[in-house]
Amino acid sequence: MHLKENIEIKNFILQIKKCTDDVFFETTEGDVLNLSSSLSQYVFCSITIEPEYWVTGTIRCTNDKDYDILADYL
Repeated sequence: MHLKENIEIKNFILQIKKCTDDVFFETTEGDVLNLSSSLSQYVFCSITIEPEYWVTGTIRCTNDKDYDILADYL
C-alpha cells in the first residue's frame, strides 16, 4: 500500500511501534527498510524529502492486522 501525501511522519512512526509484527517500506528500486528498526526509521525520515521515493514506495506489513493500525496513513 502507498502512503498518503502530507502525513505527519512522527505520528506514523509512533503508530508503527503499535504494530505486532514487522512493517517494511519498499522502493521501486528494490530497497527495503524494516520500519520496526530505529536505524531504518532514521533512513526513512531522511528520504521523505525526496518526493519520488515517497509517492512510489510501498508499505508492507507481515501481519495483515497491522494495516488497520496504519490505516490513517495508507
